[in-house]
Amino acid sequence: MFLLDDILMLPIKLPIAGFNWVMKQIQTMANEELMNDQPWKERLIELQMMLEVGDLTEEEYTQQEAQVFQALREIRARKEEISRQQRGDDDDSGIGIFTGYGQ
Repeated sequence: MFLLDDILMLPIKLPIAGFNWVMKQIQTMANEELMNDQPWKERLIELQMMLEVGDLTEEEYTQQEAQVFQALREIRARKEEISRQQRGDDDDSGIGIFTGYGQ
């Protein structure tokens, strides 16, 4: 009976499975793009070269450098969050020093 059910439900299940596969592939590609910090590192080198050549002022360099470092911090935070989720460390039970600051 289960084989017959599987055969009869195949026209419905197959497109859904294909859609799920496509969505997983899109999610994987988006995650890889969000976790790639190489373009930001290249941008930082490019900014340094532009500053040395004189295409950028010190103020423009400082502003754009801050944007690059902010993007790199966000990528690092995403990577740490994903590694925490993969390990199953949802609680903050790690070793730390309690200072009472901020309470």
